Amino acid sequence: MLTLIDRWLFKEVVKTLLVIIAVLLMVLLATNLVKFLGQVASGVIGGDVLLVLIGLELLKALGMLVPPAFFFAVLWVLGRLYRDGEMLALQAAGVSTLRIYRSFFYAAVPLALLVAWLMLVVVPWAKVGFETVRVTERDRTELDAVRVGEFNEFSRGDMVVFAAGKGPNGELRDVFVQDRVQGSPGVVTAATARQRTDPVTGARYVILSDGHRYEGLDGSGQVRAARFDEYALLIPSVPLNLSVASMSARTLQELLDSSDPRFRAELQFRLSLPLAVLAFTLVAVPLARTAPRQGIYGRLLLAVLVYFVFMNLQRLGERWFETGVTPGWLGLWWVPALMALIALLVMAYDSPAWRVWWWRRREAGR
Repeated sequence: MLTLIDRWLFKEVVKTLLVIIAVLLMVLLATNLVKFLGQVASGVIGGDVLLVLIGLELLKALGMLVPPAFFFAVLWVLGRLYRDGEMLALQAAGVSTLRIYRSFFYAAVPLALLVAWLMLVVVPWAKVGFETVRVTERDRTELDAVRVGEFNEFSRGDMVVFAAGKGPNGELRDVFVQDRVQGSPGVVTAATARQRTDPVTGARYVILSDGHRYEGLDGSGQVRAARFDEYALLIPSVPLNLSVASMSARTLQELLDSSDPRFRAELQFRLSLPLAVLAFTLVAVPLARTAPRQGIYGRLLLAVLVYFVFMNLQRLGERWFETGVTPGWLGLWWVPALMALIALLVMAYDSPAWRVWWWRRREAGR
């Protein structure tokens, strides 16, 4: 049952956590907005999928943001309590360190379950959705997106379109198209161009009217020229093959059913992030301890160092597990366990028994 102190600490850490996550998401939102707006301006993606891509990017990042955000939220709340002397008042009232741990674990345990759900279910779904939208956008050629007076590249350079102007119905005027048919380059000039999709096959064509086509411009000296009233140019499509998607897009079932070291390493990495929430809770409580009025940033530099060491060890452990450097039974569990050990060492260093032992040893050495 939650006591008054539990509810107070729970509310403070959750409130701080939401603020930190909101700030981080705003930074990511601004970064991705600038990146995707540039791609919209260059015609790489359509404006109609801009918000979808940004939302999927934020979902992909959310599972990675929660553990460090909770870590620094606990540091901030406890640091403020130590600075204002409130922690001394709590300790004088009989609130022990274990009691403080219990209050924070009321928030850490459900948060770890939330991170597990994000990493095992939501992030792979968002990754697949993101790759699907990107491949679909890369495969789509919208004539409305063609920039007049510029060379527009589509289908990875297999088609280049230039138009001098646009008509009232959106058709292109005075069009130049360079494409490849079975590896042979060709050039088409036409008075107008419009796009059409075959309702049966779904194939997309650029319909050019009143123009000429030149084939064999490969340096052989043999060129074929033809005039046409209407010419349908197939838009090359890029096959949507998510079977070769990145490892982060693999579903939980795929990871569980595979014996591939890469799949097992990915599963271990996803499971290590919920454990990171618990490990960061263990290490944050002793790291936040400071003298009264010393300042809220007492051990912040050490906390940042601990966080970066943890994340780098996590990636390094994943690489070791994937390449067989570490045994299969070890997995990545040793990284959160190492953080727990650091927490025990910091608590031992701050304990009165340690200080007495160190003082007696120093006096004996004189």
